[in-house]
Amino acid sequence: MEDLATKVLPLVQTLVPGFIMTMIFYWLSESPKPSQFERSIQALIGTAIISLVVAGLKWGLFYVGHRWFIVGDWSSTVETTWAVSIAVIIGFGLSYAANHDTLYRIARDKGLTSRASYREWIYAFRKFPGRAVVLNFLDGRRLFGYPLVWPTDPKDGHFMMQYPAWIVDDEYVDSPGVEFLLVCNVDVYFVELLIPPEN
Repeated sequence: MEDLATKVLPLVQTLVPGFIMTMIFYWLSESPKPSQFERSIQALIGTAIISLVVAGLKWGLFYVGHRWFIVGDWSSTVETTWAVSIAVIIGFGLSYAANHDTLYRIARDKGLTSRASYREWIYAFRKFPGRAVVLNFLDGRRLFGYPLVWPTDPKDGHFMMQYPAWIVDDEYVDSPGVEFLLVCNVDVYFVELLIPPEN
């Protein structure tokens, strides 16, 4: 058993940065989580990239140490610290890029894809932030308001509407004393995004 632990522990320590990177990415981005197998493959690829970056950093620091000044001793602890730090930075960077459609926007501009980094449902709300919407319910009711929170999936979740007003016979009926209304998404048939007022 001890022999197995001595063989498995270094392998796990080597793979930890890749798993940290993918864990941060899927925590912070609205990307759908793939299967455990796919995430493991992504973590392996991430580990390989992080290992290359750490190797390049090590070479650069040794070069600086031989030419100018020594920063410090390179040890396995230092290497692990750099690997985990780079994993955290890459995880935050990828989640930022996914949440702001950065990489896909560049790819769309170059004609490489027509997709966004998130689903059309989320893209519509992110493309037009701060706009008033009208939620059209399955039973025919209509609700005007400003969505502060919307579901990440068109079949699940809730809308949090600020300043809600029901639309009855094309007239707005305010809800006195109600600033927010939580609406279940399964009751919504479609959503109208309104044109912002001129002023």
